[in-house]
Amino acid sequence: MIPDPQPRGSLRGRVNSVLNNPSWSSRVARGVNFLLLLVILVNTLAIILDTVRSIASLYARVLDVIVFVSILIFTVEYFLRLWSYSDAPTLWKRNIERFRYACSPFMIIDLVAIAALFIPIFFPRDFTLLRTVRILSVFKLGRYIAYVPSVKLIGRIFFGKREIISILVCILAVIILFSSTIMFLVETGAQPEKFTSIPEAMWWAAMTVTTVGYGDIYPITPLGKFLGSVITIAGLLALALPSAILASAFI
Repeated sequence: MIPDPQPRGSLRGRVNSVLNNPSWSSRVARGVNFLLLLVILVNTLAIILDTVRSIASLYARVLDVIVFVSILIFTVEYFLRLWSYSDAPTLWKRNIERFRYACSPFMIIDLVAIAALFIPIFFPRDFTLLRTVRILSVFKLGRYIAYVPSVKLIGRIFFGKREIISILVCILAVIILFSSTIMFLVETGAQPEKFTSIPEAMWWAAMTVTTVGYGDIYPITPLGKFLGSVITIAGLLALALPSAILASAFI
C-alpha cells in the first residue's frame, strides 16, 4: 500500500484516497475501482481475442476501438494518480514525491499500458512494438490482484520464509549445475549434437529436476539413464521441501 502523503480534505486528497489508497468501506472508492477493473477485464479480453486470427479478421475495428477507449481511460487514470498523489506545499516537493511514486512497480506497469496511445505518434509504422505494448497492458490486473486477501497472505508467508526459500533455491541451483556437468561428461560422447556444452546440458537438468521433461534432450547411455533417474528423484525431494514448509506456514 502506497503511503498517503497528504491530507484527505482537499480535492487531491479525495482523489488520492479513491485511486491510490482506496477504502473499501467507501461506495465511491468501490465503484470507481470496480469500473476500472471492469475496463481492464474488457481490455484484456479484447487483446486476447485480437490474437485469434479468425476473430480478429472479422471484428478488428471493434477490438481496436475497445482497446483505444480502454487506453484513453488508463491515461486519465494514470495522470489523476500522479496529480493527486502529492499535496506538498511547494511545487518542487510535489514533483519529487510524484517522481518517486511514478517509479513504483504498478505505476511503471500503468505507464507501459498507456504507451500504446503514443507509439503511433513516434513510431507510426512499428506495428510489432504497438502490438507488444498493447498486450503488456494485461499486467494492469496485478494492481487489483494485490488487493485480494489470499494474495496478501501468500506474500506474507513468502516474506516470512524468505531465508529458507532462498536456501532451497540455492540447493536447486547446485543440483542443476552438478547434474548438468556430470551429464555432459557422460553423454557428450554418445550425443555430441545434443549435449554440446554444459549450458546446453543445464536445459536438460532444469527440465529433469523440475520433472517437466520436454523430451527434446535425454540420456541414451546406461550410465546416463541411471544418473538421470537419480537426478529426477533428487529434484522431487528438493521440490517437496518448500511444499511442506509453505503448508506449515499456512497452518
